[in-house]
Amino acid sequence: MNVVASPRIAPAPAAAGPTPGGPPATADSRAERRRPWLTVLVTLAVIAAVLAAVARGFYRDGPLEPDAPTGQGSKAVVQVLEDLDVDVDVNRHTADAADAVRSGRTVLVTAPSGLSAEQLTALAEAQVDGGGKLVLVQPDFVTLSYFTPEISPTGSVRTATDVEAGPDCSALAHEARRVHVPGADGLHGASTLYRTEGSAQGCFAAGEGALVAQVEGILVLGSADLVTNDGISEADNSALVLNALSESGELTWYVPSKGDPMGASGQTLLAYLPRWAGPLALWILTVAAISLVAIGRRFGPVVVEPLPVTVRPQEIVLGRARLLQQSSSRDAAATALRSAAATRLADRLGLRHESSLDGLLATLAPHVDRSAEQLRELLGPTPVTSDQDLVRLAQDLDRLEKEIDR
Repeated sequence: MNVVASPRIAPAPAAAGPTPGGPPATADSRAERRRPWLTVLVTLAVIAAVLAAVARGFYRDGPLEPDAPTGQGSKAVVQVLEDLDVDVDVNRHTADAADAVRSGRTVLVTAPSGLSAEQLTALAEAQVDGGGKLVLVQPDFVTLSYFTPEISPTGSVRTATDVEAGPDCSALAHEARRVHVPGADGLHGASTLYRTEGSAQGCFAAGEGALVAQVEGILVLGSADLVTNDGISEADNSALVLNALSESGELTWYVPSKGDPMGASGQTLLAYLPRWAGPLALWILTVAAISLVAIGRRFGPVVVEPLPVTVRPQEIVLGRARLLQQSSSRDAAATALRSAAATRLADRLGLRHESSLDGLLATLAPHVDRSAEQLRELLGPTPVTSDQDLVRLAQDLDRLEKEIDR
């Protein structure tokens, strides 16, 4: 029985990577090997963005938002208040906040300086009508004017510091001995100090004012950072905020919303300006307009333009001569005649134009029958007092040039 051996087939070389001694991998092949890593990175970035968006959707992030766990939020304050059996609800419309004040609840206004005049008036009237308390977080002068004239801003704290409660604070300290404010790096910038008058009382004094002020039905906090997640744990901030907000057992957390019907027209910058600012601005605009008109009408530099026609030299000479004659400028005419004659004489004698008068006279002396004094009187700056002297000068210069030509 004959056995025929079948030929063995050698395995093909692997396609991945170049063979030793073979041609190098091309740029396309290297780019293809990098694409899986790029795809993985893009996929991870998309997944991370989606997860962040989903996580953010469970709460509203913003300054003093009651559900925000971020540093500028106030979720920690709200949770502790609820643990203390305080009834906390959140309102975003001014009408609801006014109803809460009118019913006797404590209403925390997180951004009073951004409210319109209509909103501030509604809250002030509700506080007067009802028995509730308004807690205003860092209000400005215009905002406070709607509620009480006995509290007004007087300064600020621009450096991070601890402020001690004075001996006159009594119940206004709310069992806090000192509070901490971050200075100019605060949530709303530097903390605000307030001056108190009449029946108003201040606490945590620093400089010319106090960080906390109170008058009947109105409590003012000079720093928004006292109520944030980052600031509540500093010093005795928690004692001040929690005791102040939990006194009545009912708290309405009012966060102004852009969709509030009463907040359609917020306070403009003009509301913060004094009365004399309008006339001053009008005067400045008038002066600026007059200055612009005056500058616009000022003559500019002389513009040199080419003459549209060709003027013959004789006409220029005659025109200049008439101008000199009308102004009786005999010395100027004599200077022009002598300068022209000296230039022509220097050319004929081979002298440079910038040569001095003495050099020209020394060169002329051997060629003419005139003395050095006569030449100096003729070519030098001798005054000319009459028209006859000027005519005589021109004739003498002409004869001098003819002598040189001989």
